[in-house]
Amino acid sequence: MNLNAEQRASLRQAAHWFSQLNSGDVQASDYSAWQLWLNATPVNAWAWQQAEQLQTRMAATENPASTRVLALAAHGRHASRRRVVKAGLVLLGGGALGLGGYREVKQSPWLADVRTGVGEQRSLMLDNGIALVLNTASAVDMGDVRTAPWLRLRQGELMVTVPARQACAVVTRNGTIEAGESHFAVRLFDDSSSLEVFGQQAQVRLASGQTLQVASGQRCQFNEQGFSSVEAVAPTADAWGRGLLIANDQRLDTFISNLSRYRPGWLRCAPSVAGLRISGTYKLNDTDQILRALTTSLPVQVQARTRYWVTITAA
Repeated sequence: MNLNAEQRASLRQAAHWFSQLNSGDVQASDYSAWQLWLNATPVNAWAWQQAEQLQTRMAATENPASTRVLALAAHGRHASRRRVVKAGLVLLGGGALGLGGYREVKQSPWLADVRTGVGEQRSLMLDNGIALVLNTASAVDMGDVRTAPWLRLRQGELMVTVPARQACAVVTRNGTIEAGESHFAVRLFDDSSSLEVFGQQAQVRLASGQTLQVASGQRCQFNEQGFSSVEAVAPTADAWGRGLLIANDQRLDTFISNLSRYRPGWLRCAPSVAGLRISGTYKLNDTDQILRALTTSLPVQVQARTRYWVTITAA
């Protein structure tokens, strides 16, 4: 079945909104604007349904590059429905890349060697025995994995386990972590990076030549100018590497903020319930189940305007 111009335009718009709502950097105003677009015409609602259905099918694929190649299908005036849907949704990666010029394209997480989507985690074992775990919405480049292994964290969070008689360097835009036998995690923020060491030790080196040794059980934050004070690592800081979210008498707003990293869209709690305390161990592979569990342990309810706009309020 061929698609008309209105359907093709709505598919491209759906791709834009799908990319925006899964970017991990959205505001309430974005959801309001998306909702207005969704309700504007039946064709928009149809296009969004195609986007969700295709995302479900594509979630099983391990090679993100295969989806970008399908962009060629968007140029055919009489493309089939299936080809145009796939081509429109390739803008999840390709459309965003076209806006910022060559430099932004080159640095984009979509072009990383390995990446994960929102809510996805991935484990890798390199040939030299170094073990990696990518957290939600993360992207990593890898080089010289046999002789002088280095990793570049483009986005998100990475856990690294370096075996005996091996070494590894993790590069971020703020500095370089160098380690021998060790177990540590690196997270990239908007204006800084953090290092948490769970075993042995690691060293942070800045472009200025400044260095800082971080021992087991310690963490620090750093940018190009220097380091924050060294602090103790939280006892449950490495739980995400086992696919768990652990709360020990934690404020609900803090818990929801942590959980929101693993769920596409807008997830917040109302101020009236923000101070409630929560304890428990939750599996990150099912955020819907975590939200349901909240309603059985706390006097709260889950208000879902859409799949991508969820608020925790008083019951």
